[in-house]
Amino acid sequence: MALISARCGNIALAEQEYLTGGSDMPISPAYILWYAVAVMVLLPLASIGDTLTLVFEADKNSGFAPVAGALPLSVKQRITARFITLFLTCGTGAFISLALSFILSLFTDIMTFGDFAGLVLSAASLILIFSALEMILIFLLKMKNTDYVRIISLLIMSAVFIVSILGRIIDAIRAVKPTELITDGLLFLENRWFILAAAAAVCLLVSYLVSAGIAERKRGEI
Repeated sequence: MALISARCGNIALAEQEYLTGGSDMPISPAYILWYAVAVMVLLPLASIGDTLTLVFEADKNSGFAPVAGALPLSVKQRITARFITLFLTCGTGAFISLALSFILSLFTDIMTFGDFAGLVLSAASLILIFSALEMILIFLLKMKNTDYVRIISLLIMSAVFIVSILGRIIDAIRAVKPTELITDGLLFLENRWFILAAAAAVCLLVSYLVSAGIAERKRGEI
């Protein structure tokens, strides 16, 4: 309904007032709607994709580890099953977000389906990188508290992100234009998703090799 309003409703009128200087709004209504739509598209992916630590916690609380150890499966097969679960959950969230993106793209000129898809694929790649870090922390450092695993993984990703764009952040603060930093970030996610996808592939490969090696050394205690 908001997207329809942006074409022929109150949001369209507000945008016209903004462009003609008749509004005191510091940001274009179309930009505000752009941010809102971007968040809405990513909600299914964010809610479904990040379930890895919840799965680990559920296995621990239900006592599934001894059961898994009794199954006629190798340690590597059990580790592979973890990663398949990761891909299935993240893939399900991405599919729902892409379907939603296609529907929304029919009602707006703010973003094309390609822009929506780039945003979703970038977010999916970030979730896979986050999950790869979680795997390493759980297996390599033997961290059993899933809350700590989440926090440390998030801190690592945030630190890498801040360091990589530190110069851009300083420029935005000096220019007192923080919204431009957010806009540039969304544009990067829309158009440079393949960079994050490549990074996710590398992180997942390293995480798989490390997790499998550590699990085999622990005699299959997963």
